[in-house]
Amino acid sequence: MPYSDGVARRGRILATKWGMNPNSSSLGVDVTFLLFGATALAMTTPIVSALLHWHKPATPPTSPSMSPPTAKDA
Repeated sequence: MPYSDGVARRGRILATKWGMNPNSSSLGVDVTFLLFGATALAMTTPIVSALLHWHKPATPPTSPSMSPPTAKDA
């Protein structure tokens, strides 16, 4: 197909390849890792805190009588 002088020739895409661009830095990977890591840490911190603070309420010791101690008990 002949081209006239007024039409510029366009190139063709021969192949595409998924992967890392060797001309770019790996900063995008680092930032993505930091964002996901910070999100995971922000989600797990309240859960761990709740588990550490969660305990059964202390039951008062049972005594033979529920009356306050007297001088002869001491």
